[in-house]
Amino acid sequence: MAERLGVGVIGVGTIGRQHAANLASLVPRARLVAVADANPEAAQRVAAELAVPAWSTSAEELAANPDVEAVVIASSHFAHLEGILAAARHKKDVFCEKPMTISLEQADQAIAAVTEARVRLQVGFMRRYDPAYVAAKRQIEAGSIGSPVLVKATHRNLSVPPSLTSGGAGAFVDSAVHDYDNARWFLDDEVVEVHAVAANVLGPGCRPDDLSLTTLRFARGGLATVETYAACGYAYDVRTEIAGTAGTLFVGQLRQTGCELATAAGVAHDTVRHWLARFGEAYQIELTDWVRRTLAGEPSPVTGAGLDTAMTTLYGYVLGLAIGETLWDTTSREPLQPTDGVDP
Repeated sequence: MAERLGVGVIGVGTIGRQHAANLASLVPRARLVAVADANPEAAQRVAAELAVPAWSTSAEELAANPDVEAVVIASSHFAHLEGILAAARHKKDVFCEKPMTISLEQADQAIAAVTEARVRLQVGFMRRYDPAYVAAKRQIEAGSIGSPVLVKATHRNLSVPPSLTSGGAGAFVDSAVHDYDNARWFLDDEVVEVHAVAANVLGPGCRPDDLSLTTLRFARGGLATVETYAACGYAYDVRTEIAGTAGTLFVGQLRQTGCELATAAGVAHDTVRHWLARFGEAYQIELTDWVRRTLAGEPSPVTGAGLDTAMTTLYGYVLGLAIGETLWDTTSREPLQPTDGVDP
């Protein structure tokens, strides 16, 4: 087994820069050997800041670099497929940030490419590595709440992120996808029915899904609700409840620290302000595990092929946004109810 894994990062925006920094200094068995970004100034700046020996502006050039043994894709959602295909062509294992792609057709292309190339593809759902979410999963596996039957998830941003502006990928693809995956993980089951509704409450400049609500029914009868709100104004508020037949688990909190101020005016405390403040540790743990698994030749816990059903479900939600509400058949990838006159 190799001692360290040479990794290249495609896309060095906010999350890509975080991944690059983790690989450069906080992931013990990784070597950050290359970065790439469509913006040459960004690529060059990050390479200089982190002492990375190579930088480029293309996924193809990075994947072709012989020092790159595996690839992290953190580019725009719309460019994920390009990175996956480049890595597959050069027989490099892949870690791709969620969402894997922005359409079912692209997902099929990605899965076919990595399958033919015999490389591994892991999709980045960092909440599976967050200590609080991991603790909840262990409690479920220990039987502490009996059989889990309901997941209730809230995802509210402090302010509107770029992905939820009029040119972004949208709440269903960018935000709610975390909770779709969590619900499948916590209930250990697959979705068979979906209802999705959305509204534009923040006005021009935001997408029509800046407020959304999704209801899921699972094969064994469990249910889940997922709420997203693009800009609640008070915190980065991500919380989850898992109710079982013998108890309930509560994951997440508004507070960033445990300090409270009590005066005659009342009691006050701080709040989580950014997703990296809440999940920064999870991103580091996730990449550390991916590097270890890649070096050891172990399978990934969240593979592209394993997400095929989840992707089918996800794009049912996107169609649901277009028609107001839909029930989605996750086997046939077709709506179960007619949608006369609607072209998604």
